[in-house]
Amino acid sequence: MKVLEVQHVKKAFDGPDILKDVSLSVESGDVIAILGPSGSGKTTFLRCINFLEKADEGTMWFAGKTYQLPRITRRDISAIRMRTGFVFQNYNLFRNKTALQNVTEGLIVARHMDREEAEQIALEQLRRVDMIDRKDHFPSQLSGGQQQRVAIARAMATDPEIIYFDEPTSALDPELIGEVLSVMRDLASQGMTMVVVTHEMSFARNVSNRAILMEDGVIVEEAPTSEFFNNPKADRTKAFLRMLSSYNEG
Repeated sequence: MKVLEVQHVKKAFDGPDILKDVSLSVESGDVIAILGPSGSGKTTFLRCINFLEKADEGTMWFAGKTYQLPRITRRDISAIRMRTGFVFQNYNLFRNKTALQNVTEGLIVARHMDREEAEQIALEQLRRVDMIDRKDHFPSQLSGGQQQRVAIARAMATDPEIIYFDEPTSALDPELIGEVLSVMRDLASQGMTMVVVTHEMSFARNVSNRAILMEDGVIVEEAPTSEFFNNPKADRTKAFLRMLSSYNEG
């Protein structure tokens, strides 16, 4: 079942186009890995479809409705965000709130949920990411990996139809990356629909079911993961994978 479709997304920032014409369709249960060199437009695309940036052109189909991205209203953005989650590179936790409060905040403020119900949901999600024993800790008392797991719990607490991950391990020390990827693998195994901008090739190869290479504001290649890695069609994809293989061997 289709969860999301965006077509012909374009975006420029006072200069050359960052996104030239990007389209994506997401089915329920998909784990889509978006790969590519820095500056290829991956993060901008993710931010445009979650309205953290305003697309210059493009349409979105979500939850039975079609939206024109440049003209979407605040009310429509709010309604879409109520059914999606977003995990940032740098956690974006409230520094003056505990892990538990970070997860309950959106439920209480945006969804007007009573505190007791919000805390029950937050405790359940913190347990899922193995952070229940740190529920009363502030972000400054947590490692980067622990903060990111709280951020994932916050995204899951809203029972989203899809979660966007914007390079969720890029700000982490190498020894902390595994704990975050483990949580994401668990989510994928439970059927969570995910679109993940990542440099983690092991996650892309072993967890995603579709992989995309972006460069220079366009999708170079999109294919089922096994085909993408084992039998890429585009010369640029072949070169990208060779470069990564050489880097990892080195």
